[in-house]
Amino acid sequence: MADIEANKAVARRYMQAVVDGDAETIESLQHPDVTWWILGYGDMSRADFIASVKSGLLTAERRHVEIITLTAEGDRVAVEAVSEMTFPDRTYRNEYHNLLVIRDGQIVEGREYMDTRLAAATFG
Repeated sequence: MADIEANKAVARRYMQAVVDGDAETIESLQHPDVTWWILGYGDMSRADFIASVKSGLLTAERRHVEIITLTAEGDRVAVEAVSEMTFPDRTYRNEYHNLLVIRDGQIVEGREYMDTRLAAATFG
């Protein structure tokens, strides 16, 4: 049986690591065989996802993520969040819904939904 509170804590740590720009924690919370699917981009490997986060969100001068709701059932944690990232030449604001599957303290699957139009306009 999944430890729902532990899984929710992993999701919170993951979101906080994005705010902190903590690539080491972001990587450590992902299982080596994690799979990601991102709306508008499709399937991504762990390596591609981490590279995308490092070259995108983690380059912001300031990062703010507010968790609006966090709901868990079994090994699944749903996180609704709003973000604001400040870059030297622009500010990126978006709303997210992340569905994370967590087992043994690591994310084994992630699905990310966002306004892809905003992401494309900001990151190209």
